[in-house]
Amino acid sequence: MVNNAEVFTPLAADYARYRPGYPTELLDKIAAVCGMQPTWRIADIGSGTGNLARLFLQAGYQVIGVEPNREMREAAERQLASYPAFRSLEGTAENIPLANQSIDLITVGQAIHWFDVEQARNEFLRILRPGGWVAVTWNDGASQDTAFAQAYGVLKHTYAQMRTVACDVPLSTGVESLFGAEIPRHTSFPHTQLFDLSGFLGRIRSSGVLPLPGAPGCDEITERLTDLFHHHQENGQVEFHYTAQLYFGQLKA
Repeated sequence: MVNNAEVFTPLAADYARYRPGYPTELLDKIAAVCGMQPTWRIADIGSGTGNLARLFLQAGYQVIGVEPNREMREAAERQLASYPAFRSLEGTAENIPLANQSIDLITVGQAIHWFDVEQARNEFLRILRPGGWVAVTWNDGASQDTAFAQAYGVLKHTYAQMRTVACDVPLSTGVESLFGAEIPRHTSFPHTQLFDLSGFLGRIRSSGVLPLPGAPGCDEITERLTDLFHHHQENGQVEFHYTAQLYFGQLKA
């Protein structure tokens, strides 16, 4: 596993504030197909700042967040402090600090490409109760359906070598390795975020596209992003379009 316990440390505050959540339709789909019960215990692996955990907590489920990065984990603890059904643990997908057969549903949001998937699969099988489920989801922002998205995509590609965080393994590759011969169900849901200039720059920082402040190229790309915002803004905002991809199913030993 790439040591995301270090690479996300300088991004935790922006990640917590600006990264997108997940649409409620995603939870509705999982609940309907998996037959979720109010007593289900959910382990959110690679839980980050708690964006996916919040979706299930709001619906009244018990969620245990497992996250290796201290800053990300503490951000989740602050953001989810009002939910008594939330627990936060230090751990990784390859070494989950939970008992055997203690979990009804494992969720993974936007983190699977950092896993050693073979080891993670073994751990998932260990902690899942018989008949338990696994759901992997992420927000795909690759759509180029607006002039703003196209211009931003070109600019991001231009500065790709300056990324603070880089993992080029496709998320779908991790899904294929995790489920193996058990073809998971797949569906997707569109949703959006609106940002003013400050939020737009924060959103970009959270994804590791901007060099850290003071690093070579930071001022240049920030200036170009600011120009991009002013060119495409409407009523002082730009819109990010996402598609929440959802893969879910049951693992077999």
